[in-house]
Amino acid sequence: MDFLKRNFLFLAPMAGYTNGACRRIFRESGGADGCVSEFVYCRAVLSEAARVFEKMAFDDAERPFGIQIFGSDPSEMADAASLIEERLSPDFIDVNFGCPAPNAVGAGAGSALLRDVPRMSKIVSAMVGALKKTPVTAKMRSGWSLGEIAVPRAALALQDAGAKMITLHGRTKSQGYSGDADWDLIERTARSLSIPLIGNGSAEKLAAGSLRGSACAGFMIGRAALGNPWVFLKVRGEIEGREFTPPPPSKRARLALRYARLMCDGRDSGVSPENITHIRSQTIRFLKGGAGFKKARVEILKIKTLDELENILCGFF
Repeated sequence: MDFLKRNFLFLAPMAGYTNGACRRIFRESGGADGCVSEFVYCRAVLSEAARVFEKMAFDDAERPFGIQIFGSDPSEMADAASLIEERLSPDFIDVNFGCPAPNAVGAGAGSALLRDVPRMSKIVSAMVGALKKTPVTAKMRSGWSLGEIAVPRAALALQDAGAKMITLHGRTKSQGYSGDADWDLIERTARSLSIPLIGNGSAEKLAAGSLRGSACAGFMIGRAALGNPWVFLKVRGEIEGREFTPPPPSKRARLALRYARLMCDGRDSGVSPENITHIRSQTIRFLKGGAGFKKARVEILKIKTLDELENILCGFF
């Protein structure tokens, strides 16, 4: 984890959002220091299906870059990690111990494992043993519920199993994405570890003093970053004592167009009905809150081609 400098800012992995085009935008904008892939089921990796490896693929410009996998069987997770290392050579391989989605929990993976710390440790240990050089990291929540808090105990167990970094989302599985993240618990956990801990959970709302005085090695930002790559510059400004000026509508529109073009350049399935639908919702996020947003939103929701979107966005230049 040589790349991990103090106050490192990660773009969080978000299923359905942090694809290659999204990650490239966040790296190009100069805000995010590193990215993590959308999570992939270990059995999907082991199937060796081309579409699965296309989903995990990345450019060197996205480095430092981690690929996140989930599963409940230590042997399968180890084999999947080994295959990823051999084929893709990411900077680290991350284990998802935090996803509250029914498909992950139903498979006994994601945040379901917060109730089985010994199995969490076995998964990390098996992966560490299977990899030649790639560090294993883990992303987790604080526990299953407020009555079943797993940290710092679980974080210490993962450290002992060989994890080189832990990202802690300060909400429980039961909370989902509602309520406040428990940053006191994040800080206590960070202080208990000898490996870096990345704080996650509305980090962009922390006061400047809390960011500067944090025991965390860095922070991870997810939902607040969608359509808003500049949130990383804002947080960096808070840490370094610099004032942040929000970008004008013209800059927002140019970046939205860059995103749309990347989505249609062939790597992310090119121009397809599914991509156009995705592009409509995501480009709207870039413009939200700016002058002319309401009118543009109505027009963008009707587009069926990239050319139609370009004509709308160029009206902001």
